[in-house]
Amino acid sequence: MSFSLPSSPTSPTLHPQAPPPWHYALRTSYTLNYPPNTDKAYLTMANIKRSGETSMHSLAFQSFVDEDARFLTFLLAMNNNSLMGDIRSDPQAKLCCTNFSQMLMILRMMPKSKEQYHFSGKFYIASSPTQVTRFPPPKVSDQLPAAVYWETERRRQWSLMSNRTRASFTWPSQGEVPKADRLSFSCQSLDCMMDKEGPRIGVAGTPEEMIKVVHDIAMDNFCLLAYKVTRVGHFDHSVFPPKRTIYTYSLKTNAWSVQDANP
Repeated sequence: MSFSLPSSPTSPTLHPQAPPPWHYALRTSYTLNYPPNTDKAYLTMANIKRSGETSMHSLAFQSFVDEDARFLTFLLAMNNNSLMGDIRSDPQAKLCCTNFSQMLMILRMMPKSKEQYHFSGKFYIASSPTQVTRFPPPKVSDQLPAAVYWETERRRQWSLMSNRTRASFTWPSQGEVPKADRLSFSCQSLDCMMDKEGPRIGVAGTPEEMIKVVHDIAMDNFCLLAYKVTRVGHFDHSVFPPKRTIYTYSLKTNAWSVQDANP
């Protein structure tokens, strides 16, 4: 499939779906506890490996998807063999976020956020067009083909990353033992160079051309891991008795049910 994209990606103009009933509480909690330019939120992920064992990973939260609020996105490297393999073996997974306010509780900048979120859903992989994955994300709007939308979003998220985060996509596969030599981590900072032309063949040329090759390799390694939420358990223990709410999506009715549950 071939398609063209703007050289400087922006968010596509689409007609967003109505947010699910749990979205406002989640987004409010995230905005309160993770202001811009602070540490990323990490969610614990669990699914089933091909061997039947349970896998566990810690995922760096990247963004909400405004065009379809059922999706959450995370960072994924194409060469992350452990995480990529577990997702390919079973894209159905559970996520848990139990400590939104760790940093703010330490600094006492804002009131404590005493909440937990448990998610059920399915993973999709928005990779570079040069890569092939088994689970490309679905359409989120009638305005753009899925491949065009998600590649535009992937490029936009790449442009918003810090130089250090971009550089990490030049590193070896996460979690591999033994650790690679120091030279493998020599790239510590990487500017966004999407609008610059690089050499067509090889790495010969100026240092800037060589860096452009490294940049493009890193960008091809970068994937957006899109998670479509189908069930949410929200536990609020800032009140007494605590409040637990269960949100469940029905594919048959294309609607969410909301139920209060025992805390």
